[in-house]
Amino acid sequence: MDDVFIWIIVAVILGAVELFTGTLVLAMVAVGAVLAGVGAAVGAPLWLQAVLFGVGSVASILGLRPFLKQALESDSGADRSHRPFGTRAIEGADARVVETVDRSGGLVEIAGDNWTAYPLEPDQLLEPGDTVTVVEIKGATVIVWKQSLSSLCP
Repeated sequence: MDDVFIWIIVAVILGAVELFTGTLVLAMVAVGAVLAGVGAAVGAPLWLQAVLFGVGSVASILGLRPFLKQALESDSGADRSHRPFGTRAIEGADARVVETVDRSGGLVEIAGDNWTAYPLEPDQLLEPGDTVTVVEIKGATVIVWKQSLSSLCP
């Protein structure tokens, strides 16, 4: 098999694996493989292809990767590294009780979606229309809590 195709295959495999890691390291090594493939295409010997691969990989990791990471992580200046996503984004959110929530369960609405809910305190009874706070998510159910006046006063 021609060296050019081997380097292309290496670059594609590294790029595909990068999709699962998200670190940009393998993508930068894939850049080195592309550079080595270009060297192979112009007839460079194998030792020069290996040097191009190594130098291209190191140079792209040290020179290109920091700029790409910064560009991917920036959100108009906002810090996205601490922003929760998925179900973790729901924890701490407000919910509205749709059906009475007691120790046997109930229904709350969170951002337009209905969730099965249980109270944090087993003796707490939450009525429809009450606003509660999501404390925890367990599978497809949420644990909610409504701060009462009695819990404010010792």
